[in-house]
Amino acid sequence: MSRTKNPGSGEGYLGAIMVHRVTRAVGIVEYVVEARDGWPPQLTLKLPDGSLRKGKLGDFREPTAAERKAIPPEPSAGESV
Repeated sequence: MSRTKNPGSGEGYLGAIMVHRVTRAVGIVEYVVEARDGWPPQLTLKLPDGSLRKGKLGDFREPTAAERKAIPPEPSAGESV
């Protein structure tokens, strides 16, 4: 099942894989500041190397299939590392 995302408020983007448009960095959405008073939602993207990219929702895009494969899967809570 796919996740329901609301670009107007930013709901549903937490944990999603996104691509930073400027740097083309692929990462997982770590933090979302929901939209308020006409301002767009703000996302914080965590990259595989541990660095962060912050920006408005318009600074990010959905990944292609090849970009999606570049992110290693996160272990589930029940799995040991």
